[in-house]
Amino acid sequence: MFMVVFQLSEVHNKSNCTFFKFYTSGENAVIFKKTTDKSLSVAAGMLALISLTLMVMGAICIIMALSKSVMFFLKPASFCFIVSGVLVLISIIVFHQSVLALLASDHTIPLHHELSWSVNCVGCAGAIVIMAGIFFLLLALPYSPWEKCLPQHSSSDT
Repeated sequence: MFMVVFQLSEVHNKSNCTFFKFYTSGENAVIFKKTTDKSLSVAAGMLALISLTLMVMGAICIIMALSKSVMFFLKPASFCFIVSGVLVLISIIVFHQSVLALLASDHTIPLHHELSWSVNCVGCAGAIVIMAGIFFLLLALPYSPWEKCLPQHSSSDT
């Protein structure tokens, strides 16, 4: 689950930094008088679950390609990884929109927010999964790009 840092702006001449979970149990919602947009939160969660499912399917394809030596499974694995990484990045955007909707729900208490380090980790993971998909797509090409760019010289040509 992502964490969001909210900071109260100069309440009672003090700056108070409070951490609370995005899905509140109720007491924080009463204190801050903020309401969440559950449809955006559910959409971000569903995108993350679909992305996780695609990652598992891609891993199964890679295992099949390595164990059975069938390179056909590299193309579906690369497709699963690329789509999964894109869905992870879209999930972060939807989550950020739900945080912005939370902040816009009531303006009586001014809050400043920063996304936590876990959001950065998820973004890096999405980028790594996309790069893995591109790598597996390069491995699935019918020819080696290295042989195309760097032709081998035979030792019999002297």
